Amino acid sequence: MPTKQEIEQIKKLAKQGKSINQITKQLQLPKSTTYYHFKKAVGQKQKNNQPKIPNKPKTQGELCGIFAGDGFFHKYSDGHYTTVITLNRNEEYWKILEQFYESELEKAPHTLHEEKYNRVRLKYDSKILYNFYKKHLSWGEDKTESICLKSRSKSKQFKIGLLRGLLDTDGHTSRTSRRSVFNGISINMADDVASILRELEIEYYRRTDKDKRENCRDMYRVGVSGNEAVELTELIEPRNPIKRCKFSRL
Repeated sequence: MPTKQEIEQIKKLAKQGKSINQITKQLQLPKSTTYYHFKKAVGQKQKNNQPKIPNKPKTQGELCGIFAGDGFFHKYSDGHYTTVITLNRNEEYWKILEQFYESELEKAPHTLHEEKYNRVRLKYDSKILYNFYKKHLSWGEDKTESICLKSRSKSKQFKIGLLRGLLDTDGHTSRTSRRSVFNGISINMADDVASILRELEIEYYRRTDKDKRENCRDMYRVGVSGNEAVELTELIEPRNPIKRCKFSRL
């Protein structure tokens, strides 16, 4: 017989979207026991308790940009998929993003506070969300180094959303020098960003920062400055307050 604490844990994990197999493995309980209390907690709703991909190109692009910048995924041997966004716990952006996900995906993420590492993780157990990212993005064994758009034949709104997500996560905005920079170790994503800026007729510069330290990788930067930074900010409207600088035109 499971303890009262174990029963409450089953219910909690079920409501977070965990599968019966995942809960059984995590709690080391008989599957029949897990199933009984799982069903009492969520009934047959779990298959419907999945995030819904919004049919809005700009939002889809932003989701992809956020995942490309700060995302991580894992495929388990039992066929389950997890995607995680890792954020700075001291910045307001993680709270804004938590609300954004809940509103746009119609399902709140499982929020993990890791005080020791000063970070917050927004987590989904969802094959639907994983497949969405794989539909629009391509990556190899090293996701961070290889991620890029699967195809550049996306709508303008999708590309604007992608730039917003990338700038909000891995980007940098200077309040003093009117400059915004997209940073990353994927040269292919840097190429994608440059291509989008050309399409939007925004002038940019590119720079590669070589890192001579052992096991460290080069950083690829695509930046805009001056009035071009103003134009970019007005166009993509960053969601992250730190990147939401209001530059004045000269």
